[in-house]
Amino acid sequence: MTRELPPGSRALATAAARWARARPDRWAPVPAELDRAIAADHDLAEAARAARRSLLSDVSRHLVGLVSADTLERAAEALLVVPRERFVLPEDIGASATDAPCPLDRAGLATVSAPHAYALTYGILGLAQGDHLLELGTGTGYGAALAGRIVGASGRVTSIEIDPDLHTRAQRILAEPDIRGPAPVTLLLGDARTLAPEHMGGPERLRVAFTYAIGGAPEALLARLPEGGRLTAPVGNGEDDQVLVLWERGISGALQRSVHGSVRYVSERS
Repeated sequence: MTRELPPGSRALATAAARWARARPDRWAPVPAELDRAIAADHDLAEAARAARRSLLSDVSRHLVGLVSADTLERAAEALLVVPRERFVLPEDIGASATDAPCPLDRAGLATVSAPHAYALTYGILGLAQGDHLLELGTGTGYGAALAGRIVGASGRVTSIEIDPDLHTRAQRILAEPDIRGPAPVTLLLGDARTLAPEHMGGPERLRVAFTYAIGGAPEALLARLPEGGRLTAPVGNGEDDQVLVLWERGISGALQRSVHGSVRYVSERS
């Protein structure tokens, strides 16, 4: 039986129908003129904004008992404001307000993760105003946009992407102040493991988030994690054996590790 969409999502699917037919190859890079056309579709933006209100109840159900009420409130504010329909492929705009991942490439190596996954990650990190989030795996920039709303003008976001096409689209979307939010956002192209150590300094509290699964502890990055810093990553060698792990450097310098449940992310690329 096909699950019936809630009214908000049905309206979004109707508004998005034209974009699902906009190009012959859904896996081709999204051209700038198409992103501009989608951005100018005010009916779509209104339908998506309404649909995101329904999304919050699904996100909350996923996160009960996993994050604090304050964390959920901060994440909910960001999820309502950031237009996820701008970050998915045009063919998936109709599903952009569902709490599920949306693929970004044919091979399944990149996705816009489910909204609850970002809220869970930022909750475990304790991401808050004034923090520096170092994100490994930008995708099209949805996570960076959410984080920018959470850390605010006194914080900042640095995000690294290995795929040139995804990096280019993220730059284009996040160039818009209304999308990016108040925080400075720096987008870098390259291998995250190589570039990340150069960006782990600064006066702010450091929060590091892997957006893809890794096979084991990222020792080189953990060695550079400062006192009070936190790093989280999905760890596992297959989609069905991943767990979300948090490492935190205490004031004494000791490194603490904790596990926060089973997850499913795409695998690391290098």
